[in-house]
Amino acid sequence: MDHHNGGVSRVLSKVLWAGLFLSVASSAMAAAIAPHRAIYDLELLHASSGAAIGSVSGRLAFEVSGSECDGWTVNFRIVNQFDYTEGNSRLIDTRSSSWETGDGREMNYNQQEFVDNKPEGDKRLSVTRSDGNAAGEGVITSPAEKKFSIAAETVFPMRHQLRLMQAAERGESRDTALVFDGSDEEKTVRAISTIGKKVDPGASKDDNANPVAAPLKTLTSWPVTIGYYDPLEANAETPIYQISFDMYENGVSTGLLMDYGKFALRGKLSNLELLKPETCK
Repeated sequence: MDHHNGGVSRVLSKVLWAGLFLSVASSAMAAAIAPHRAIYDLELLHASSGAAIGSVSGRLAFEVSGSECDGWTVNFRIVNQFDYTEGNSRLIDTRSSSWETGDGREMNYNQQEFVDNKPEGDKRLSVTRSDGNAAGEGVITSPAEKKFSIAAETVFPMRHQLRLMQAAERGESRDTALVFDGSDEEKTVRAISTIGKKVDPGASKDDNANPVAAPLKTLTSWPVTIGYYDPLEANAETPIYQISFDMYENGVSTGLLMDYGKFALRGKLSNLELLKPETCK
């Protein structure tokens, strides 16, 4: 399988987790939680000659549900048509499901990938820890059984995103964290996040011009950029990949940009459905 395709899947999963953090943070700050379904149309923003990519078109479907008491579930599906400057085009279909407890003690991750409608492989793993701030033990059951561990300072996506939201509310502009989300099996990444100035409700020109984003006009947002680095390369200046997006206080993201170095994709919100919130009992 072309390594670019797997890279896109991992980048997009980071985008989705990043867009999710506002839902969790809203609960912590007694604001409205917004489980939702969102669809984004994807297109190639730019590509270098070394990428050998002529065009990319596709769609990303994303759904978040749950609560801090019952845990949070994220389901998404990404389908992209890659047309190369040399060789045959390929249809890449990636489907993932993640579940994480509200206290950060457990996380499960499953992924299936299809290339030209044929199964290419799957990933299944889980991680448990005695508490949300302890080291964790993980087990990969597919594609091959393997045990691994994560350091105590590692955070799951929800806790990472909560950190970011709290930093934004305090007016901070930078955060660094070691993050594990399961999309690259046992590997963790060092995430360096830059949070821009708060955008007042209705002040986003791009979203104001998109009728699908109408439910967001009364909400505050922040521009966010996250660079993902190899944690073993402490002095690396260039990220493995980078994402940018506008994050709204109800958990919806718009203006997705995914930069994988040799090529970058853009995602535009094309459908949005806000779901009934689930509350702790």
